[in-house]
Order: sequence, then structure tokens, then C-alpha cells
Amino acid sequence: MAQLQVTIVEAINLKKKDLFSESDPFVQIYLDNKNNKYTTKVKHNTKNPHWNETFVLNVLTGQDILFVDVCDEDTIRHDKIGSLEIDLRDLFVKHNSDKWYDLPATYGKSSHGKIHLILEYQPLII
Repeated sequence: MAQLQVTIVEAINLKKKDLFSESDPFVQIYLDNKNNKYTTKVKHNTKNPHWNETFVLNVLTGQDILFVDVCDEDTIRHDKIGSLEIDLRDLFVKHNSDKWYDLPATYGKSSHGKIHLILEYQPLII
């Protein structure tokens, strides 16, 4: 078992999902259990949100993908702005990463923005 500290710093140039206003973005992260999601606060009317929120996830053996969903909050249904899957296996060796990630569009046709994440992996000694 290990711990993964994820700091969701900010995003830039998020694709607009609302017709008459800017998006109201938030981020959800999880490992392989969609029922155990960690969610940032919503930032209203912006395509360049700053969150600077940190979450600590317990990583079990075999969990080597971090799922990241950037969404637009709406009253009826939240629209997905972009998603990515981060392979954690390199982090198991390096232990930390401070990086900007592209949010690819569906079918990889364009970018839906970029997100800045800081990842810190800490093996637990039992």
C-alpha cells in the first residue's frame, strides 16, 4: 500500500461548454473505483480556473492509473470538458511529478485545454 498526494493546481484554455457563458469547471480524480472520487470546488465563469487543492489517495497493489475528469457544472447535467488517464508506474520510481497535461478532445481531434497537476507518491512501510 502507498499514498498518492495529488495537487490540482490550475487549468488553462478549457473548452467552453455553455452556450451563453463561460464554463463552471471542477475536477474529479479517482483510481479504479468510480465510487471513491475526489472533487475540487467549482470555479464559476472561467476557462482558466485556479484550484490549488490537494487530495491524498490510498493506492493498493495493482492500481497504476489515475483517472482525471474535468467537468462543467450545470444544473441538470454536468458536461465533461476533458479526461485523461495518468500511468503511475513511472511515479513509483521517481516519486514526484510537476507537470502540465493536455486534455485531449474526443477522438484526439484537438485539445480541450491543459491541466497542471503535482503528484507525490509515498510507499508506506508496514
